[in-house]
Formats: sequence, structure tokens, C-alpha cells
Amino acid sequence: MPYSKEHKKETRKKILDSAITLFSSKGFDQVSIDELMQHADLTRGAFYAHFESKEAVYAKAIIAGAKKSRITHQKPKKLTEDEWMKDLLMGYLSEDHITQKYSPCPLAFLVTDIANNKKEVRATYTRIYKILNKTIQIQLDKNPERPKPNEQEVFATTAMMIGGVAIGRALNDEATIKDLLDSCRKATLSLLKLEN
Repeated sequence: MPYSKEHKKETRKKILDSAITLFSSKGFDQVSIDELMQHADLTRGAFYAHFESKEAVYAKAIIAGAKKSRITHQKPKKLTEDEWMKDLLMGYLSEDHITQKYSPCPLAFLVTDIANNKKEVRATYTRIYKILNKTIQIQLDKNPERPKPNEQEVFATTAMMIGGVAIGRALNDEATIKDLLDSCRKATLSLLKLEN
């Protein structure tokens, strides 16, 4: 008897969730399809019913990981636009994010891994990065009372967000990580004209 659409959808989600977790912690080359499927508690055969290659699941995992980002969520009604943007920045540039307490951002967690990957994967990463910049700009444009950052300031902000988290993951000194994140938070608030 064939599997239902709901079962197939759930199986695909399990594979992608495992891919996000494993690729963001180990990188592309260090994760095998067998390990990925074992982590998802599925058989290797199930993999090929959903993806044609490890590169394909990697590219889809980048998209799935980005969709889990808080920046894609609805703004809570109790927060103003500026409060919401500040909250997003502070959460992104936090020790909890570095330690993967919640879903890691593929832009930060896979940045060096992506640079050494195939064209299709790099194209997906580029698309997600552009969406991040556009999303931030749209969010900031919602407050007509405040001066708007320009495109270069938004690019500098996202580069600092991604770079800050990526560097923070590589450090082994808590005080240095804290100083790095504090500096990045302060600079991003200034760049986006949110420091007040």
C-alpha cells in the first residue's frame, strides 16, 4: 500500500530537520547520507524517494533552515516595528544562537562550508542572503517616523550578523564571545538607526 501524502510530507520534514542539525554542526563533507538517515530514524532507501543527491538535500536544508528563522515570523502585536527589529537582532547575535539553543541560521552556520560547495548550493545560499537583506529593509521601512538605513547599511548589518555568529562559533573563550556579540549588537543597532 502506498504511503499517504501526509506521511511523505512528514518523512521529508524529518530528513530536512536532520540535515539542518547535522550540516550546521558538522558541515557538508562530514555528513554521510547514512548518518543523515540514521539521525532522522529512517532507512537509506527513503532518502532517494525525496532527494536525488546529498547536494540536493543540502540546498533544501538551507531553505528550510532559513524558513525557521525568527525573522520570517509575524511580529508580535505587543511590539512596535522597531522593538521587533531590535529583538530579532539581539536574538540573532546571542550566545544561545551560537550554541544552537534554537534553530541555527544556515547563513551563519554554513558560511565557510558553502564557499567550498557546488554552484547549485551557492546559488541557494545567495538567494537566502538576498531575501534576508530585503526582509530587513522591508521591516525597517514600516516605521515612517525614523530615518531609513540605506542598502549598504543593511548589507553591512547582515554581514556583521552572519560574521559575528560564525566567528563566535569558532571561539573558545566566553568573555571574548560576549565582547564580540556586544560589539556586533551595538554596531548593528547604530547602522540601522535603532540605537535610541
